[in-house]
Amino acid sequence: MVEKVSLSLDSKILAEARQVAGRRGLSALVNEALRIKLQHERLRRLLAEMDNEFGPVPSEELARARKAWPARSRSRRAA
Repeated sequence: MVEKVSLSLDSKILAEARQVAGRRGLSALVNEALRIKLQHERLRRLLAEMDNEFGPVPSEELARARKAWPARSRSRRAA
């Protein structure tokens, strides 16, 4: 199902979004961006629930995971 909505967007962001969207269209780009944002929000909530239930990940484990993570992912995260 598709629902038509009206949005107010920053004009500079909208102009860039139209360039990025190209032939696939602004609606497809906005739909995909919202899908990704909502997925991130669900993951954030899940991680918060896990922190509440099991406690935060120990800093030693975070350091070990960061060291093992591919360098490409680390450089993308820094950008």
